Amino acid sequence: MELTERIVSLARSLGIVDIGVADACAWDTDPLVSRIIPNNERPRSLMRGSRSVIAIGIPAQRAILATAPSSYYTEHYRTINSMLDHAAQRIAMELNILGYPSMFVSRDGYQGIEGLRKDPSSFFSHRHSAYLAGLGSFGMNNMLLTEKNGPRIRFTSVITAAELNYNGPMKKQLCTSCRRCMNECPENAVASGTYPEDITDKRRCVEYSAVLRGKGISPCGRCIFVCPVGKDIDDPLPTDGAIEHIRSYTK
Repeated sequence: MELTERIVSLARSLGIVDIGVADACAWDTDPLVSRIIPNNERPRSLMRGSRSVIAIGIPAQRAILATAPSSYYTEHYRTINSMLDHAAQRIAMELNILGYPSMFVSRDGYQGIEGLRKDPSSFFSHRHSAYLAGLGSFGMNNMLLTEKNGPRIRFTSVITAAELNYNGPMKKQLCTSCRRCMNECPENAVASGTYPEDITDKRRCVEYSAVLRGKGISPCGRCIFVCPVGKDIDDPLPTDGAIEHIRSYTK
C-alpha cells in the first residue's frame, strides 16, 4: 500500500489526472482482453517478471477539443502526449531506483501515419491497460470511456516488477449507445454495434488523419468531442465565431 501511494503521489505531481493499476496476469485471464491482444503485446512478454501495470491518463480540455480538427487541438494533443511520456518515464525511473525493474511504454507504439497504413495498431494497447486498471469501459467508437471525462482522455503505461495494489475492470457500462460518435464521424468509420464484437474501421480513420495531417490539423477528434459521457460534458465552450476563427488557421 505504501509503495502504491508513493507512486500515485508522484504521478499527481507530474500532472497525471487518472491513475490505476492492473495485474500483469490479467492480459492472460480477462475474457475481453485475452482474446484480442496477441501474446507478444502483453506485459509479461514485453518485460519478463512483470507483476503490475500502471495506467496513467491526462484528459483533453473540452473547450479546446470543441475546435477540432484545428491547429489548436493538434498542439494540445501533442502536449498531452509529451506530458504522458515524461510522467511514465519518471515513474519507471523511480521504481527502478527503489529496486523494482520497470519500463515505460511510449504513448504511440507505431511509426506515424505511414506505419498505421501498414498496420493500424500499436505494439501495446494503453486503452486495454486502462480498462484492466478499472479506469473505464469501452464505447461504440472503441475508445475507453471514463466517468470524469468520457473518451476525452489519453493514456500511457508503466510495466513493473513491483507488486502493487491493483484494480479489476470497471463493472458498469458507461456507453449509452446514443450513436452520436457514429453519426459525427466524417468517414463513417464507427460501427453501429458494441466493442469488441464491432470494430471501428481503423483504415478509414488513418486515411482521414493523413488528409488532416497535410493541413496541419490532425487528429480529428470529433467522435470523442460529441460523446455525452463524462462530468466535463457541461464545461463552457468557445462561441461558434471563435471556433470558426480558430479553424481558419490551417496550412
